[in-house]
Amino acid sequence: MDSKRRAPEEPDDAPDVELECLYDDRTNPSELTIFSPGERTLATQWITVDRSVARSLDSVR
Repeated sequence: MDSKRRAPEEPDDAPDVELECLYDDRTNPSELTIFSPGERTLATQWITVDRSVARSLDSVR
């Protein structure tokens, strides 16, 4: 049995994950934190991105 993790072949194969986000300042955000409010078993509980290094999805496609 292959124990390596792989990305799903199709988007429908991916698990559903509920995510929420918070800004450090709603009027002029410099950081965005994304987290799953109900999942307690995730290895990473949250991800914070600094605005100065973030890129829009359109710019990386």
